[in-house]
Amino acid sequence: MTVTSISKQAVGIGESSTPQKIGKYEILGLVGKGSSGLVYKGFDPFVRREVAVKIALHLVEEPKHLGGVDAPKHTFFTEARAAGMLNHAHIIALYDAGMEGDLCYIVMEYVDGDTLLPWTRKSGPRMKLSSCVELLTSCAQALAYSHSRGVLHRDIKPSNIMLTSEAVPKIMDFSIAEVMGGGAENATTAVGSPLYMPPEQVMRQQLTPAADLYAIGAVAYQLLTGEPPFMATHLPGLFNLIRNQPPPDPREIRPDLPEGLATIITRLLAKKPDDRYPNGYQLAEDLTREYEHIRRLENAPVSARGNREILRGLAFFEKFTGPELDEVQAVSQLKTVPPGKPVLDDDQELAALYLLISGQAILKKNGKPLYVLQKGDCFADDIDLPSKRRATTLTAASQVTALKISPHLITRLAPESQMRIYQSFTHSLVQRLGISRG
Repeated sequence: MTVTSISKQAVGIGESSTPQKIGKYEILGLVGKGSSGLVYKGFDPFVRREVAVKIALHLVEEPKHLGGVDAPKHTFFTEARAAGMLNHAHIIALYDAGMEGDLCYIVMEYVDGDTLLPWTRKSGPRMKLSSCVELLTSCAQALAYSHSRGVLHRDIKPSNIMLTSEAVPKIMDFSIAEVMGGGAENATTAVGSPLYMPPEQVMRQQLTPAADLYAIGAVAYQLLTGEPPFMATHLPGLFNLIRNQPPPDPREIRPDLPEGLATIITRLLAKKPDDRYPNGYQLAEDLTREYEHIRRLENAPVSARGNREILRGLAFFEKFTGPELDEVQAVSQLKTVPPGKPVLDDDQELAALYLLISGQAILKKNGKPLYVLQKGDCFADDIDLPSKRRATTLTAASQVTALKISPHLITRLAPESQMRIYQSFTHSLVQRLGISRG
């Protein structure tokens, strides 16, 4: 069956008539169906990988025109344009887009997993707190990246966040996304999913990145409690609640939630955009701190993936690839230091490298304060002989989490990873010297 003959069948495309090919892509079966399109599992014979092929269902019907351009086609390729601008570990990747006759399609990363929907059901299981916060942190970072590229998602909801078989979240479906500054026709229409819409979207006002952050807050609320923040029997009643009523404290539904996490969710669901987080990066920072707190409560070790996300959020590791971060984790040690205690280990080790993950520490030389190290700052110990007394001290001013990398372990890294560590350390040192002299 050719793609041309399929396109002539209009809405007959579906489970009963799966095409053999779309473009160059071999079709293996239908995996998803929505109001605006179908998603097939496919295979790219050229690069030999599984893909997801999405076709716009309404494009095979009678076209509608807007200023001489097919409106549905324009909307469909807005999704391709928005997704194509993004390249992030927690956003479904776009590989290709094209047309075959009157059939339009986009080709995306295929994810073997499920959406967040099973974790949001009232009667279903609740996700482990630390796992939930870890997931939300990844989504916050993905949204921060998307917004920095000028793309608003506008439809964040549990069914638009996939979890891979390894529990890695991936934001998908940019079908109603807005490219900021692109003059999108739908910029002020109340499109989206009502349960997760912020007040400004309900009132058809111009949207900002704060709208996506509200939506991820609504998703978080439901993940944690099994209920959306607002519910009503009819849409006008729901919209009235979203516009005018504060959400119930999530701890009223789930008393075991830490206060800090409940505060983050409440801030995300603020009525006014300016009262929410200014960007996803700051949200991710607060979630990372809460993750550390929750992890200690759960008495669970930090997962390798969780560690990687924490490190990726630091400027020191900005240029490191995922495998390089894994290498660093393998040769490093995380330590927590209470206020007033020394950060440096008294093990007479040669020039160990310390990187502050959180907290503040005071750097002194011969008892004289030199600098206050903040999150992301690094320091190399200065002991070079076992008999030499340490002249430099580093003392925790607040509770500190630090990453220690021993010099003899750095030599076990690949040359590229070693070079990145030395470059990042040098850059950090130059910045610190510049600030101190300024």
